[in-house]
Amino acid sequence: MITTVKPGGPDQSRPPFLFFGLGSCFVQNLAAPLNKINIPYQFNPLGTSFNPVSIAQQLEWLIQPEVTLQQSHLHEGVYHQLQAANKFQHADKNCLEAFINDAQTNALDHLNRSEHPVLIVSFGTAHCWEMNGTIVNNCHKLPQDLFKRKLLELSEITKAWTLILTHVPRRWQIIFTVSPVKYTKVGLEENFISKSILRLSIKSLVEQHSNCFYFPSYEIITDELRDYSYFKDNGTHPNEAAVEIVFERFRLFLNF
Repeated sequence: MITTVKPGGPDQSRPPFLFFGLGSCFVQNLAAPLNKINIPYQFNPLGTSFNPVSIAQQLEWLIQPEVTLQQSHLHEGVYHQLQAANKFQHADKNCLEAFINDAQTNALDHLNRSEHPVLIVSFGTAHCWEMNGTIVNNCHKLPQDLFKRKLLELSEITKAWTLILTHVPRRWQIIFTVSPVKYTKVGLEENFISKSILRLSIKSLVEQHSNCFYFPSYEIITDELRDYSYFKDNGTHPNEAAVEIVFERFRLFLNF
């Protein structure tokens, strides 16, 4: 079965393109092919993110100057910013904050280069971790007993994103995707439940917001390219050939 991808998702009548990505593997996989055709692109200023609520919080941090990240967590003399990837840790709290501020500045400088940026958001999993009832983006390999695993509900995701989308400039175009990577650590059944929640949340957001769209990278990989020849040796991550096919479909989707 061939997954239908219709050209001209977002309104791209105002070139040149400028892309910005947040989330899981898809936004990272876009970097090399976009660079090859000289399209400006940055992604994940705070590192790779997987759960939709943390991704929404990062977008809020980017576009609302008054919003700050959660207080960093001090563990054995090292400060950890758990709303960011593992590299965002430092023994000096001021150095960590400077590192985070630099990431924000660089991202905003990129976004401000265009009046009409295209934001690509890739949801990885509806599973997340909480510390003291607060969702974290990354556990930084801290002791497991500090965290509790949670499966996000559909309403939690749509609520977080509906709120942040009220602050996103209407001139921005937002393309949502779902990562095709299986999260085997939670088991196949839980993985499919998670992906279903993600897909339904995006469906709801796209139906409610005219500047939001869905690109079916998940369906292309898991249906059309489900043969193991399109996956790396671990059997879960798409290989280079699969990424190239998905990117060509992405170009068709945006008509560039």
